[in-house]
Amino acid sequence: MKLVECWRWRFRDPASGRVCRTMYAISEEEARRFPQAERVPGTLILHEVDEVDFADTLPSVGLPLTK
Repeated sequence: MKLVECWRWRFRDPASGRVCRTMYAISEEEARRFPQAERVPGTLILHEVDEVDFADTLPSVGLPLTK
């Protein structure tokens, strides 16, 4: 088991210029896709992850296999 820090994040939407927040707590790795993402204080959640059990839930699941 491994603990992963998950936070709610705020970021500025490049299209509208508005400050937005993520609906759910996500990891820092997932938050990298948002421009200038900042953690929202007080929203830390620690998720237990067993890498072997959850290996099939990666973003590549459901994509055609490439050889």
